[in-house]
Amino acid sequence: MVTPYILFDRQCEEAMQFYERVFSGEKKNIMKYNDYVPAGVEEDVSNYVLHGEMELFGTPFTFADEVAKPVIVGNNMHLTIHPKDVEEATKMFAALKEGGEVFLPPTETFYSPFHASVKDRFGIVWNIIVV
Repeated sequence: MVTPYILFDRQCEEAMQFYERVFSGEKKNIMKYNDYVPAGVEEDVSNYVLHGEMELFGTPFTFADEVAKPVIVGNNMHLTIHPKDVEEATKMFAALKEGGEVFLPPTETFYSPFHASVKDRFGIVWNIIVV
């Protein structure tokens, strides 16, 4: 399954409430940054959305507030894939980065043993997250 991933400039929770109302979103879940501060971010981001989920018309969507770089219309829609393990994720990442641009190199986080973000040579941004 490929999941749409939409980034916001500190308006994620408001946007999710709007989409929930407009589209009758279901199964809404919001996780805030709280004590987690991404590298290079000096402001208090504790009240922003680290990860949000909502089902719209039977399709799972994920959402987040981007706090590490500016959100520009055109770079705020990503696709997320969930490979079964780190080995599969590593192969996908290596292929996608050829002729592309790495936004987040493979990183182990508190929520995943492998999280990477890369724009492929066709301009599509892929989040690769093993869960």
